[in-house]
Amino acid sequence: MASGLLFVDSVVGHTSGPLVTLGLVAAAGTGVAFAARGKLAAVKTPLVPEAGLSLRNVFEILAGFMLWLGDTAMGKENRRYLPFCTALFFFVFTANLIGLVPGFVMPTDQLQINLGIGLVVFALYNYWGVKEIGFKAYFKHLCGPVWWLAPLLLIVELIGHFVRPITLGLRLFGNMLGDHVVLGVFTDLTKGTALFFVPVAFYILGTVVCFVQAFVFTLLTMIYIRLAVAHGDDH
Repeated sequence: MASGLLFVDSVVGHTSGPLVTLGLVAAAGTGVAFAARGKLAAVKTPLVPEAGLSLRNVFEILAGFMLWLGDTAMGKENRRYLPFCTALFFFVFTANLIGLVPGFVMPTDQLQINLGIGLVVFALYNYWGVKEIGFKAYFKHLCGPVWWLAPLLLIVELIGHFVRPITLGLRLFGNMLGDHVVLGVFTDLTKGTALFFVPVAFYILGTVVCFVQAFVFTLLTMIYIRLAVAHGDDH
């Protein structure tokens, strides 16, 4: 009993810092979203871009990128799921990126946090699939087109579905943890030397890794959504 309590305490203590950082990321993202919404709502000529680099221009560029990605991965008919995917991308990207800031803990190098995000994706795409095509048709997708292979295909499909949140979490965890460790090692090795450009280069590489991992996480989520809501002719 005592050993179990010590284990729980160590896990909670180990994740409390990343959870606080994750809360800050969510709060900051919500604040920026409301600010951008107010900015866009106040525009009198939405077709005319602002001069220079402004909050509106940045969000319009990012919105265009996410619209292109959503149409490519999910199809234009599934744009109603794009707000969630866009929020997911910025949430994961910001959670990745904040770990590069000194004094902040990277939430996405914690496996349990990534698994939690993966479970949210898992729950939502299954819910949307059942809502879109009905439970009977969704279950029929899992059983496959051949009735006598249905029991085997159902087991394979169920395993594949339940593995998805685990693979999403593990992929993000492994890449972000590796990037964090490499950056820390090279920063410590060059501390107090004239090789200051080495950690700078790895910070740039780390930023690219943060973006790519958020992109991959969101792209896989979009693919799962499209497969879940696809009707019989499109599946």
